[in-house]
Amino acid sequence: MTSQNFLCPQGYEPLNQTENHIAHIGQGFYKRNEEGNLVMAFWVRPENGNSGGVAHGGMLMSIADYCLCSVAMESKENYAATISFRSEFIAPAKVGDLVEIFTTITKETRSLAFGQGQIKSRNEVVFSFSGTIKKIKK
Repeated sequence: MTSQNFLCPQGYEPLNQTENHIAHIGQGFYKRNEEGNLVMAFWVRPENGNSGGVAHGGMLMSIADYCLCSVAMESKENYAATISFRSEFIAPAKVGDLVEIFTTITKETRSLAFGQGQIKSRNEVVFSFSGTIKKIKK
């Protein structure tokens, strides 16, 4: 794995990370807009991996939850809180891989958002998730 692996991926821009629990996962969070949907990405670094050399499942769950809440928030001036979260581990993402997180809101009410998504690595789905998010006004 070279330092080149950790450069901003083509088509993405750096994401200004302000959430401490996500910032501790590592530097190098990126975002892009794909057909009106926010897509996030990051490189799986050694500190994100388990002893098998793949992304730790708990870390993937944290990232997926963060992305689901981020997409559900109406603005950065508001908050979002997870009510329910479901996930499935499908395949490993190896240390050194770029993972992309695709999240879609499928239904919204005034105070709730329902969404789903996938984490992909090397164009393969490695993790799928869905959840219900509470939208909280400041």
